[in-house]
Amino acid sequence: MSGELFPDRLTKRLGALSIVSRSGRLGHHKGTHRSRKTGSSLDFSDFREYHPGDDLRHIDWNVYARTDKPFIKQFLDEQEMRIHILLDPTKSMEVDGKWDYARQLAIALGHIALKSGDTVSFSTWSDGQDYFYRRKGAAQRASMTKFISSIDRPDSTDSFTARALRHIPKAVTVLFIITDGLEEADKWEHLFRRLPGICGDVRMLTIHSKSEDIPDYEGDVRFIDIESGDGVEVTVTRRAVQNYLDTKVAHETKLTVLASKFGIHLMRAEVVEGVMETVTKKMRHAGWLR
Repeated sequence: MSGELFPDRLTKRLGALSIVSRSGRLGHHKGTHRSRKTGSSLDFSDFREYHPGDDLRHIDWNVYARTDKPFIKQFLDEQEMRIHILLDPTKSMEVDGKWDYARQLAIALGHIALKSGDTVSFSTWSDGQDYFYRRKGAAQRASMTKFISSIDRPDSTDSFTARALRHIPKAVTVLFIITDGLEEADKWEHLFRRLPGICGDVRMLTIHSKSEDIPDYEGDVRFIDIESGDGVEVTVTRRAVQNYLDTKVAHETKLTVLASKFGIHLMRAEVVEGVMETVTKKMRHAGWLR
């Protein structure tokens, strides 16, 4: 991609969006998300009887005047969420703009969470290095953009599903996984089986490119597996293309079924639709954002 990966004009288009989660796992610091606990926000929750040691400022004297008993006002607490974004760095992510689009999605989600006062972490890796970022606060958006933009290309030869777990921190409220989902279904099942024990709200974005969805090849072609380097000679006919599409649909259907089985939210994200279409429309429609 030429130019800046995530210019300021895109940040401005995110507006006041925030991440929605029904997960009860929130952080320990103050934030903007409603907790199930009671605390010190301005939103009234309930009354309870006064106990020695309670803050006298929270006694409702009007109720005391009617009942001759002291009652304490309770207020809803507001806490941060802990958002983690895990990016697939395998070589297949480099094809047809998937890598730039995936990084833009990661940056957009990070900006939304940082602006809401949440703690945001991001992780990925290469064959020679692990990448991890954690910050809080809207002032860190430029820092996050710079960090993710600096990861030039995906070059991992390891299986994403095999390495993913070790790159997810503890106590995550919402986990976003950005991947093309091309590994075998049994590998995804093994990962999916473990994820609910780590995070109660897992969301997976599967990245799709136009050339993968609608192959535009004719005649004799040599295909090279970008991850293994193996090549194969193929005569591209209508039948061969249809067999490829049938196999692709079957894999995606199996992935969707597995995700549903383990309570993982799955969303198809297409490079051609652009990051703003995915975030401001698709994610809002799915209830991921508001």
